[in-house]
Amino acid sequence: MSIEEMKELAPKKEVMFWNVHEICQMEGFWFLAHLMESMVAFRSDFQPRSEDVLITSFPKTGTTWLMALCHNILHRHDNREEDDILTRMNLHEVVPTLDVFFLTDQVQNLLLNSGGGRLLHTHLPYTCLPESVRNSGCKIVHVTRNPKDTLVSMWHFFNKVLKRDPTATGPFPMEGAVESFCTGVLPWGPFHENVVSYWEESKKRPDEVLFLKYEDMCRDPKKEVRKLASFLGKPFPPTSVNGGVDEEVEKVLWRSSLGRLRELEVNKNNVVSELTQISNSSYFRKGTVGDWKNYLTPQMAERVDQLTQLKLQGTGLSLDDF
Repeated sequence: MSIEEMKELAPKKEVMFWNVHEICQMEGFWFLAHLMESMVAFRSDFQPRSEDVLITSFPKTGTTWLMALCHNILHRHDNREEDDILTRMNLHEVVPTLDVFFLTDQVQNLLLNSGGGRLLHTHLPYTCLPESVRNSGCKIVHVTRNPKDTLVSMWHFFNKVLKRDPTATGPFPMEGAVESFCTGVLPWGPFHENVVSYWEESKKRPDEVLFLKYEDMCRDPKKEVRKLASFLGKPFPPTSVNGGVDEEVEKVLWRSSLGRLRELEVNKNNVVSELTQISNSSYFRKGTVGDWKNYLTPQMAERVDQLTQLKLQGTGLSLDDF
């Protein structure tokens, strides 16, 4: 990368997120300052393959479940329990987030030594993806979620993983979390702009970009997993005309369920990476729809709803819960 290109990618503004982590603004989005080197390297050095599958998501929108579904669809004929790598490794090790872990030895070895297509992930908005990815023809699967549930899930997650001032008592105030979410000043934010970047691209290139909603996946998982499998080029057999059970679909859903994954020993202990020190168990909470009602006041919910209506106006996209 040239000096001029590095200057262009340099962060334009820096602030503190939740008074704990420095975040930098670049190309209209905010990123964790200590991960900027990895993100810049990913954008400049990543060499995609046309057979790759890139999962994309704003944090806490259903990433872990989608990782599991994609992995198990692509490897669904590895039927023996001892062949299931998810019983030995956390999903975020199996499907690395490139803008976070690109420079680690583990990810570099995976990228260099694995043959054929690779299953990978990023939180970057579409407009910030490496140019090489956008021109590669690889499949992109994006998942999003109702913004109020996303906000509450992020609040729980960051309260668990951020190293706050030891004198602080209790969780970070929800009022502050709502403020950062609605102003867009949070890691990989603004939320709506990140999501819309993939929505718009999915309308232009539906054969290469699949846009999924977490609520649809919860409402009709069999339908959505069939859609996903067909998009990945691994369709399930047609539904039996006599109403038989979709055994293959149900097995993938069971192997991918958060309930099963949560109980695996590998997800109860250890950390995903020494870089972040995030525990494996942090990626598994409720995964339910509408949990925001237990945490947001009516005024908070109304503020998020009004912002969502404004940001999605004219896009044809809706982000409701059930």
